[in-house]
Amino acid sequence: MARRAAGFTLLEVLLAMAITAIVTVMAYAGLSAALNSADSLRTEGQRISEINRAWGLLSRDLSHFVDRPVRNEFGAVVPALVGGERVEKTLAFTRVGWFNTLGRRRSHMQRVRYVLEDTTLYREQFQVLDRTNESEPQRVALLEDVNEMEFRFLAQGIELPANDELITDNWPEAWGLDGGQGINTLPEAVEVRLVLEDWGEVRWLYEMPQAAF
Repeated sequence: MARRAAGFTLLEVLLAMAITAIVTVMAYAGLSAALNSADSLRTEGQRISEINRAWGLLSRDLSHFVDRPVRNEFGAVVPALVGGERVEKTLAFTRVGWFNTLGRRRSHMQRVRYVLEDTTLYREQFQVLDRTNESEPQRVALLEDVNEMEFRFLAQGIELPANDELITDNWPEAWGLDGGQGINTLPEAVEVRLVLEDWGEVRWLYEMPQAAF
């Protein structure tokens, strides 16, 4: 008697195809989730790097602060540090330690300014301390998606508390010019407050070096 050839029935083939399809969908979903997670981590890491870069530059500049007033393009004397409401919420000050690798005839001091414009935080630096009408700053974008930038200043004679309970709400929000401080008066500390689109509020506190040039 002839033996029936071995094989799969149509039902078995359809069942195998269905199982394969389910496994494929599950594998793709897992791979897609892994890729999305990797992209999210990469984006988050890049954002953290940008924030750290902005914080690092501002920290370096303020740590090299020097008490050297300048003259603006109108010939008026501007304090060594000005910031807050009366200067359009910018922070401008003089710093020392401007490297001169090319050996040019220029000062080792530099005037820098941090300004928020169209949700982008910029760092500006001037090539001369005492400016003229033709003095234009060099601008570098530091951080995007910044919704707000505010400053608070601690007057001299007030010590920073040793504990973590630091309240800065009563600190002046402006310094220099018509902020009530003299031309030679420097703050004891500066708080920088940023409101980021993705991270919310970020605060940095800097104790100012009382250095003379």
